[in-house]
Amino acid sequence: MKPLKILHTADWHLGLVSWKSHREVNRFEEQKECLEKLLEVAQEEKVNLILHAGDLFHQHYHPPREAIQLAVEVIVELSRIAPFVWVIGNHDWYAVEALQKMFPQGVTVIRDMVPRDFPGIGVTIFPIPYIPLSRFLGEYPGERVQERAKAYLTKAMQGWVASFHPRHFHILLGHLTIEELAFYAEANASREVFMKKADFPYGFSYGALGHLHGYTCLYEPFTLCYPSSLVPDNFRNPGGKGGFLLVELIPGERPKVNPVFFETSSLVSIDLEKPLGILEVRHLVEKRLRNGRRNYIRFRVKGEILSPDWVAELKNLRGERFEVVVVEAVWDEEEKGGEVATSLDIAALPELFAQFAQDRGLSEEVVRLFEEYYHRVLEETGHEAALPEA
Repeated sequence: MKPLKILHTADWHLGLVSWKSHREVNRFEEQKECLEKLLEVAQEEKVNLILHAGDLFHQHYHPPREAIQLAVEVIVELSRIAPFVWVIGNHDWYAVEALQKMFPQGVTVIRDMVPRDFPGIGVTIFPIPYIPLSRFLGEYPGERVQERAKAYLTKAMQGWVASFHPRHFHILLGHLTIEELAFYAEANASREVFMKKADFPYGFSYGALGHLHGYTCLYEPFTLCYPSSLVPDNFRNPGGKGGFLLVELIPGERPKVNPVFFETSSLVSIDLEKPLGILEVRHLVEKRLRNGRRNYIRFRVKGEILSPDWVAELKNLRGERFEVVVVEAVWDEEEKGGEVATSLDIAALPELFAQFAQDRGLSEEVVRLFEEYYHRVLEETGHEAALPEA
């Protein structure tokens, strides 16, 4: 077995428009810059294998034409360097098979859990595409649905053992959530399968995962890693950077994982606890800027000091290197009389509807249609925009 160089990427989300409920920002040009850098590194490093762990597109239905064109161009270029393997994520275009006709033989798009052998580089890939809980809800509602989903995956993975090759690296490629790392807001046990690191069989050389958008690794029972998304896309992790991973596999050694981060944009979150003049706010922002390029600013403002005129001024504040994209009110619960605002967890809607459908004797087709339109609404309005305000 020869050493193997892997480029591991995920969560490109081509076609992404961020902060729709506040100030729309099309991220296409940033994404294009990132992919140019990724392509450059892949060529310089002479990687042997390129793995994409899902969510190459952002829109499940009808991604923009420019996003499709960019995806095809970049994937074709990458496939000239090394085999390109892409496992489907929850955001990926439902008609992605149409692209397969445009790709050369070096591109493999996977929507199932069938292992793929690459004898030329000594690799067998074991894929887990995104699996929504909704496919199990009709028969196993409520808490049992997670058990059913895990049982399905466990049975499939048990069948993988027959595909283990003594002279191959065995690589897990999946778009899923490891339970121990379920900190990301999109990861929700009411709509997707959560796997524990101990649920996977032994014998893997490396686990290339996608879905959590931030660089993180687990090292037991084998090395499982998430790369960053292509661009930082939410303020749950302000200060995070987009990037990908370079991984070197050497027989008998732990994988060497080297994160590569892009210098394209930064997310900066600033708390305002007292009224400030707009010039003071601008000075505060400029002291917090992280790079000489794009900086997207979120203001978190105490609710009791907000006024409509001030909010309008904050929202319109911008400079050569920054743009305000979010202004949020933060309320002190004690000052509100101890009342805790509540809102419906929209992530639980598919499960609630499935239970309703079962109680009323509605068909499984009705449940599937609800799931389809549910995801379409989220994609068209933006995840944050769809959340009810407290």
